[in-house]
Amino acid sequence: MISLNYASILIVDDDEMIVHFFQMILEEIGYDVSTAYKGKEAIERVLEKNIDLVILDYKLSDMKGDTLAVKLKEINSQLCVVFITGYSEIKEKIMSNDLSRFVVVKPIKEDELIETVELALNEKPIELKV
Repeated sequence: MISLNYASILIVDDDEMIVHFFQMILEEIGYDVSTAYKGKEAIERVLEKNIDLVILDYKLSDMKGDTLAVKLKEINSQLCVVFITGYSEIKEKIMSNDLSRFVVVKPIKEDELIETVELALNEKPIELKV
């Protein structure tokens, strides 16, 4: 497997504990991690920085994740999205709308997060950042 630790990841969730937990795990293994707690913040981050992958909660306080994913992909069509949700019944809906093949239901274990991120990034061509 290719080492993807140079990838830039944006975590978007309105639950600060989840954001910090994911950030800690992903930074520990070498990823460049940015965070946002609302959809508007996520849009700002993607406009400011070249993001490779977004870990996106489906239900945010200011907009739904699928709406945000469309907006983010308008900014960067190469952006890879991994949805997270606390609602298992939403998984099928997300996968059927072609916004992402990757949907993880909370609670998420550390190894599941890492594996999903690596699988998603392996599908996306990433330029080495020197």
